[in-house]
Amino acid sequence: MNDTGSRTSTQSGQTLVLITLFMFALLGMCALAIDVGVWYQQKRAVQNAADAGALAGAATLPTGWSAATSAAAAELTANIQGATVTYQPASVYVTNDSIRVTASKPAQSFFAKALTSKSVTTTATATATFMNAGGGALPWGVLKQTYTPGTTYPIYVDQQGPNNGALRLPAWDTGSSTCSTSGLSGGGASLYAAEVSGGVTVCPVKINDVLGTKTGQNSGPTTQAVTDRCGGAALQPVSSIVSFPAGGTPNLLKPASCQVVLLPLVVDANTGNPVWPTTGSGNVRVVGFSWWVVSAVKNGGKEVDAVYVGDAPITATTSGGSLPAAYTAQLTG
Repeated sequence: MNDTGSRTSTQSGQTLVLITLFMFALLGMCALAIDVGVWYQQKRAVQNAADAGALAGAATLPTGWSAATSAAAAELTANIQGATVTYQPASVYVTNDSIRVTASKPAQSFFAKALTSKSVTTTATATATFMNAGGGALPWGVLKQTYTPGTTYPIYVDQQGPNNGALRLPAWDTGSSTCSTSGLSGGGASLYAAEVSGGVTVCPVKINDVLGTKTGQNSGPTTQAVTDRCGGAALQPVSSIVSFPAGGTPNLLKPASCQVVLLPLVVDANTGNPVWPTTGSGNVRVVGFSWWVVSAVKNGGKEVDAVYVGDAPITATTSGGSLPAAYTAQLTG
């Protein structure tokens, strides 16, 4: 009896079984690797969509939660389909200054479903925070009240009451690489005038920032600053810059005009009421921003009038270009 031949045949049979099992295992690993790669790509797509949705929502938060979720949903849907999405308010720096978007989508599975009946879902979360006002806010604060588009209001009145609408906005000091309200352009009235004229870069102003009011006589600096802002040219009729169709949205004919300004909407920092502080040098809290068109400088600079366009961000036709971004948003989680 040939034991050697029998053992060789048995070993060959065992080897074949092992090779077969190994091949199946290898194929399974390759198949799983393909599925994992697909899942990873989908995870990236879901995360990118969540990021885009959160940023769009955060940039619209100042107009309300409903507008923010609508903007987030529109942006997210434009980037991915078939996802289940939830939107939650979040607080990063101040209460409800952020939106958190969570998106989930069933993952495609080409081979893993043959090994398990469990489904795979990719989920991504993104948090974005409303940050600041762009476009260079001017140092005139307007009280948070109801204004009518197309109507003229005084936005600055010199020495009327304890305060007059002027704000102490920090500006960028290239020498010290800091934001400052003193030591730059001479500080005081000189800095105020430079901020109105555009001679310095106003630092970002955020909702909930507390700003000091600027008292004193500013009539001379105001007159000169508005003149310098427009390059020495006379102010143009507001109708040549923006029109207000009956029952329609404003049409900005010249959004880049020197007369188009972004102003902080403010309330008393202590009481939260839309009134100027009763003390000579008080503080106000920023609660929003609004677009205006300067229409006149009166009484030797003691009064500046402007036509209200709308709170930022606004829905408007900009046939002559586009407004600077009133708000920016940043991913914070």
